[in-house]
Amino acid sequence: MKKTIIIILAVLALIVLLQDFFLKKKKNTPLSPRPYVVMLSLDGFRWDYQDKTETPNLDFLTKNGVKADGLQPAFPSKTFPNHYTIATGLYPGNHELISNSFYAPDINNHYTMGDRSKVENGKFYKGEPIWVTAEAQRVKTASYFWVGSEAKIKGYQPTYWKKYDHNFPYEQRIDSVINWLEKPYGERPHLVTWYLDQTDGVGHKFGPDSPEIKTSVHYLDSIVGIFINKLNSTKIKDSVNFIIVSDHGMGALTEGKTIYLEEHMNLNWMDTSFGKNPFALIDAKEDCADSIINSLKKIEGLSVWKKEDIPERFHYKQSKRVSDIVVVADSGWTVTYKNKGRSYTGGTHGYDNTNKDMYGIFYGIGPNFKTNYNAGTLYNVDIYNLIANILEIKPAPNDGTPENIFHVLKE
Repeated sequence: MKKTIIIILAVLALIVLLQDFFLKKKKNTPLSPRPYVVMLSLDGFRWDYQDKTETPNLDFLTKNGVKADGLQPAFPSKTFPNHYTIATGLYPGNHELISNSFYAPDINNHYTMGDRSKVENGKFYKGEPIWVTAEAQRVKTASYFWVGSEAKIKGYQPTYWKKYDHNFPYEQRIDSVINWLEKPYGERPHLVTWYLDQTDGVGHKFGPDSPEIKTSVHYLDSIVGIFINKLNSTKIKDSVNFIIVSDHGMGALTEGKTIYLEEHMNLNWMDTSFGKNPFALIDAKEDCADSIINSLKKIEGLSVWKKEDIPERFHYKQSKRVSDIVVVADSGWTVTYKNKGRSYTGGTHGYDNTNKDMYGIFYGIGPNFKTNYNAGTLYNVDIYNLIANILEIKPAPNDGTPENIFHVLKE
């Protein structure tokens, strides 16, 4: 009898232990699988382009997801610095990809976006892109032409990535993204970043108010529609958050408002110059910086600063890579050199980042986003924190302010 009681008590104890084990396991098991994020960049897509022509697919995103009144870029409002700000949550003065081309004295090397050896050199890229943050926490990622993804940064690259090919067809890019999302679970990326360039090129050539830009916007809207339709055929469609951003907007150039720097300063005062139309970095020869500043500050349509005098709101002057002098034209103006052998018409970007023409777009739709929600003005430096939050990963230190963007998410 005593032996039977001992056996019964042992069995009851085992049952209690098993119940406790399964309850703890249930508590530690996520209520749902980790969400997915697909982020598309439409280069140079200005905040108001949706209003210029029929855009049924962007209209669908607006009604069923989140739309910003505008996405303010970082300074300077150029392509490479802003794509990398979106990726890192750092201002260009901190991630130090300070322009599309520049000299980096810390590594004694020049960067230019057209040189593959530089684009693939991880020493140029400071900070921590979102794909590095994810990969370091064992979350797979993929990138199709995002700035920085072709270099190893902190020892990481996306699990899947592509070398930039400007002419690669858009619909084939869609197919690659869908293919990544249809991989078996253990191979599937939870973050995909990809890029389409068209509105930037058309905006530069014809201007932001041209018939050609309307055609381009309508075409890109159809590309978005193709992607959404293909995404909806995947098994994970209900777990995917789809974000569309742009790196900057586009401003119209005004005929006759062109500043040729050599008409106002002695080029022998200058050591090197990077950029043009409407933003330039100038390194002065010894004892020549004041001469350059005094010559340029009198010019109508131009702002010029010594490095130490760059406004704090640009979050820029702290980088050692920023040149002695920064030049930015006023809205509608062109600043360039006659020896560049061309005149400028159409549109450009690179103006003050608070200029509304420089604002880009933000759309978000999916299980984590609110529905039919106007987000007001957003800031691209905050997108890194947003994606980290959705992917349930710990963000690296950054310049973003979570409360500036987390309101787009469901409670």
